[in-house]
Amino acid sequence: MKLFKYTFLCQSALAGLALFMFSCKKQIENSKTISKTKIEIPPLLDTALKEKILINYIQNADIIKPKIENGVPFNQLDYDRIIAYDFAGDEETYPNAIDKKGKFVPVILKQQFLTQRQADQILSALAKNSSYGERSAACFQPHLGLVFFKGIKKVNQISVCLSCNSSITETHIPARTYRVFNKGTDNEYSFTGFTLSGKKAIINLCKEINFHYGKSSI
Repeated sequence: MKLFKYTFLCQSALAGLALFMFSCKKQIENSKTISKTKIEIPPLLDTALKEKILINYIQNADIIKPKIENGVPFNQLDYDRIIAYDFAGDEETYPNAIDKKGKFVPVILKQQFLTQRQADQILSALAKNSSYGERSAACFQPHLGLVFFKGIKKVNQISVCLSCNSSITETHIPARTYRVFNKGTDNEYSFTGFTLSGKKAIINLCKEINFHYGKSSI
């Protein structure tokens, strides 16, 4: 009888140990699966242009020059080429084509240098009061970046989001903030959104160089 009880207790203990080990094994496997899933998230954009390609392209871009007619502040900048970038921007992570460390962001899909004519047209439009003064949304997911270079050094950049009707610029463009409300008070603000003519100038450029906003309608 004692032998039977002893045998029964041993079998129960072994069964419990086996169940515990099986449970631990499943937890470890599940943990590995979760970890593996996190690691194997695919890259954001497989078609994004590589840094080396982007840098080499700058050197082969058309040489252009600032003109008085282009308006403030573009007639005051020292640059010799402008390259447009079609990129999948985002306010938090990729608001510009070139980040704060001077590196190209990993979401650039296309690039195209501007000719003198194209640069004169878009800069003249971006410098006009008539291109700004409408409302803009709080979101910012730009698809157009205009970067000014002197040689291969960045001088200035502008990012445009037509979805929210807004833009950001490293060099202040006076026309963007010409329409002021509550001037001189603590609640002073400006409407920096593009007007119909401002949007048209951007869309026309993007159509010409086959960029994302070239498919937009106004």
